[in-house]
Amino acid sequence: MTGRLPEPSGTEGYKRIPFQFTEELSSKNVFLRLPDSFSPLERMLLQATGNLQRIMSAYYNTPSHVKILKNVATPSTDHKEYERKIVMYFNKKLAYEAESILIVRDKTVLDLIEKHKYGLGQIFGHTRRSPDFVLHAIGRHGNAPGASFWRDYSLKIPGVLDCYIRETFEKDLFEQYTGDCKDGTIWQSTASQDWPYEKAKCPPMKKGCLIS
Repeated sequence: MTGRLPEPSGTEGYKRIPFQFTEELSSKNVFLRLPDSFSPLERMLLQATGNLQRIMSAYYNTPSHVKILKNVATPSTDHKEYERKIVMYFNKKLAYEAESILIVRDKTVLDLIEKHKYGLGQIFGHTRRSPDFVLHAIGRHGNAPGASFWRDYSLKIPGVLDCYIRETFEKDLFEQYTGDCKDGTIWQSTASQDWPYEKAKCPPMKKGCLIS
């Protein structure tokens, strides 16, 4: 298995533009240049490094729900390989479809996939290790605002898990935001007992909302 996914459906006649992606993100290199044809929110998703579920859960303000459509083991020698396809929901909102080839070299990760049906974001969170991320290609179906778009990338933890992934995001993925407190708002955690400032020393709030 080479980790190569088939070409995206319906893209045979699409224009192909060579683009110099940064080879990989690291602690020293945190910038990944992407084409200007993608919106700021789209660029955030396109370079998510194993934390896409968390980012989108924050956007929709609801937990993710994974529906596994395909999870088939393929013949291998010294490791376990899977061809996988899932769809990701946030509440009832279908957000994206992911096709992947997983090469599993670790027994614990194997259990997470087979027994617990974890998504990739949950797997990387459980291992507490940041995968090496390389973006290989990105594209979209047309240039209309809100058009569906996708990315091809790999995530690897050496000796543990290699993932070759295509995520296809639904059209009209993002919604227009309208706030409900126009003068300013602070939401303060009820569990933040070690916050370093005493309330008495905080400057007075004017024309705002404070929820604590």
